[in-house]
Amino acid sequence: MPINNLTTAAPSDIDAELERLNLQLAKAEQAVLALRKRRRDRIERGEIDLADDALIVQIEQACSAADACEAEAAPLEQEFTRRGGWTRAWLVLNTGGHVHRTTACRTCFPTTKFAWLTHLSGHDEVEIVDLAGRAACTECYPSAPVEVRSQTSRIKTPDQLARSAERAQRARAKAAKAAKAAKAAKAAKAAKAAKAAKAVSSPDGTPLRTKHCGLIKTEFTARRSYTDLLSYARYLTRQNVVFHRASIAEHQEDARLILAALSAKHGRTEDDLLEELAPKVEAKWRREHSKWG
Repeated sequence: MPINNLTTAAPSDIDAELERLNLQLAKAEQAVLALRKRRRDRIERGEIDLADDALIVQIEQACSAADACEAEAAPLEQEFTRRGGWTRAWLVLNTGGHVHRTTACRTCFPTTKFAWLTHLSGHDEVEIVDLAGRAACTECYPSAPVEVRSQTSRIKTPDQLARSAERAQRARAKAAKAAKAAKAAKAAKAAKAAKAAKAVSSPDGTPLRTKHCGLIKTEFTARRSYTDLLSYARYLTRQNVVFHRASIAEHQEDARLILAALSAKHGRTEDDLLEELAPKVEAKWRREHSKWG
């Protein structure tokens, strides 16, 4: 990631950018070597043709990429020099590899492979040695306390830190997904419970069906239908009880079915519910049906 202000940037940020550029430079230089070898091989086989011209372009592009990396890295190295340098640490990439303050340590070789611990750049050397424990190079850190050198190393490479961060992120995402699923399940359960609380059915659990109000699914509809049925039955009785006898009986039977359903739902007696709903039936009668002709 490009750094906007080198003079205020943290050593770890500068070195991390340097490491990125170094990796790109190494990749570009390897590409140049591989392309030049391929071109030499073609020359030796007498295969100089248009394909060879394309190889030259590729070599030039790889060289340009390498030059660009070096140009970008130059100001970063200059800033390191301007500040008089800062602590750096490298971990040898083999089993039991040591942590060094420089890749030029006499215990290492030109073929030794290192991981640059850029996240420790600029840190106090005591802290670096404490983290390295027994992995601290005795040549690079001769003053490291004996008790520290007996400790297990807690050093992690940038790649290991990145993988740990990825694992932590995946764990957080998994936990968030599980929490979301649990919340959804809880909401669904609550919705189901709320629906069940509002629902009504016949005492035997079958759907509550009435002749004049049809299928009744909720308690709210059941209570409203109950008051409508009895209020209207009262109206028919006042109009002509003989003529409307059958219809009056049907409305009263529907009301009885509803009352039985409510009684079963709440575990209350029908007489108790009858007394509770009576004022609503009377109000319905006075508000609507009593005014009809």
